[in-house]
Amino acid sequence: MKVLFVTHNYIRFQGDFSGVFLHLLARKLKNYDIEVHVVAPHDATYPEYEEIDGIKIHRFRYASEFKQTLAYRGNMHRQIMGNPFKIFRLKKFINQACHLAECVIEKEDISVVSIHWLVPGGIIGKRLLKKYGDRLKYFISSHGTDIRLVTGFPLVLSYFKPLIEKCECWSVVSHFLKNKLIAKLPSLEKKIICLPMPNDETVFYPDETVTKEPFLVVAVSRLTVQKRLNFLLDAVKLVSQKIPEIRLEIYGIGSEKFKLARQIEEIGLTGRVVMKKPVQQDELRKIYNRAAVVVLNSIDEGFGLALTEAMLCKTAVIGTKSGGIVDIIDHEETGLLVPVDNSEALSNAIESVLSDERLRTGLADAGYQMAMNRFSSDSAAKAFAELYTG
Repeated sequence: MKVLFVTHNYIRFQGDFSGVFLHLLARKLKNYDIEVHVVAPHDATYPEYEEIDGIKIHRFRYASEFKQTLAYRGNMHRQIMGNPFKIFRLKKFINQACHLAECVIEKEDISVVSIHWLVPGGIIGKRLLKKYGDRLKYFISSHGTDIRLVTGFPLVLSYFKPLIEKCECWSVVSHFLKNKLIAKLPSLEKKIICLPMPNDETVFYPDETVTKEPFLVVAVSRLTVQKRLNFLLDAVKLVSQKIPEIRLEIYGIGSEKFKLARQIEEIGLTGRVVMKKPVQQDELRKIYNRAAVVVLNSIDEGFGLALTEAMLCKTAVIGTKSGGIVDIIDHEETGLLVPVDNSEALSNAIESVLSDERLRTGLADAGYQMAMNRFSSDSAAKAFAELYTG
């Protein structure tokens, strides 16, 4: 069987973090005799076609080399809303994606199209549906941002409804996202399933060569308002009054970078908190292994990949009682959950983990076992293979 992944986010090089879970899924599907082709946007300096780990990646150009900025930055919808003229670039993006997808479908005799992120992939999916109809089977997978867009704008959801009704199923990564969709589309409840994306347990694992730092807190996320990193900074300030050794490392990029940097200086955390750019996965494993605890203080998070990656490294985790995070953490068993936007509660949780080695180890051990059972690459690939071949 040949499956085409249509996505705006896929790895551009070995070690890239953009859409890395899709690449892992594509690799693992080979174990089920499923050959995956990928249609994704081009980005400056990368080839239009290449194979990485045996996965054939086809990239479409939609602007001059260094003006191809809609994808891989995590802010496509904000770019377009902030600059209406970019709608013309999006139009070319869609046209070029459709053209390339059609070429791959014809040349490779594709039988299944798997659309990742309904926005913007669903626009491409609708055009493919119009051209190929029942010749192809269609699947939709959503990962968070696209669900917020379609449920927040009824006209957008109506636009995609023909594709949604025609697809075999619509998979989402958490029950939080599933419930949001069912509230808007109750008639399609049986079509919407919860299926997390895979983690790579060959990359994220307990690394005995790395020394654990008992007072190191780590956050890995985009620097956006949704991630509520300002509350994490306030929490670290509170903890530092009792545990002066505490340090925080934040790995990410985003629009809140300068505001967070200013807050770090204003509340006296300079030198105690550092913000760094995202790193490749091998380096990220070492960071998770170094950390005493990994924190994701986000609101309405679609899933929370950083948490499951840290759990596979046998590191304790703390998350908010919000969104898909509650699918990952069983409170006081596999991690700790705290209320949203509550720096005091978050500081208490961090203090508990840093000051109680028995608690920290117990959460880490239980989290590791749960992550191996529920979020491993093999379990996810098997589930998707059964969908595609069913």
